Amino acid sequence: MAITQPEVDVVIIGLGWTGSIMGLELTDAGLDVLALERGGDRTKEDFLYPKPADELKYGVRLKMMQRPRQSTVTIRRNRDEQAVPQRHWTTFHPGDGVGGAGSHWTGVLYRATPNELALKSFADRTFAPGFLPEDMTIQDYGVSYEELEPHYDFFEKVAGLSGQAGNVQGELLEGGNPFEAHARILSRYRRYHEP
Repeated sequence: MAITQPEVDVVIIGLGWTGSIMGLELTDAGLDVLALERGGDRTKEDFLYPKPADELKYGVRLKMMQRPRQSTVTIRRNRDEQAVPQRHWTTFHPGDGVGGAGSHWTGVLYRATPNELALKSFADRTFAPGFLPEDMTIQDYGVSYEELEPHYDFFEKVAGLSGQAGNVQGELLEGGNPFEAHARILSRYRRYHEP
């Protein structure tokens, strides 16, 4: 039987990291938002440490995660191969329920470096012509680090990432990772909506 819901401005499918961030942004802009989630709801107890760090429960037995039979993902390395279903998740664990895979997230974030985002251009500049095989499908991402950096900063703030930045606009700082891509902020001890 069909259920009629009140009309809203935006419907978000899936309330994981992406859906939650979009919901915050859209409601802050004054829009009425409805989120639809195929899995169950979560309580704060589901996210209290050390529960989410239980690798056997979440990474192996897939509690709160989709089973491969629920949502088929197909893999192929080039256009000539036949796409075949992945039957076992490795590090890719799509979540099932409010919070998505973020409910069993290790909290590890890294910023791609400018060279990683332009790997083909970097290889062409760095290595002799013909170093890369003709059929290698390596390419640049099409977005620069400078374009992505404000979004990295935003997500680190939303996720509550903390720690000492090692490279702030090209200046290397003691106690941080000197090999990371540059940040605009000195300290990452920040929360969402703080200045």
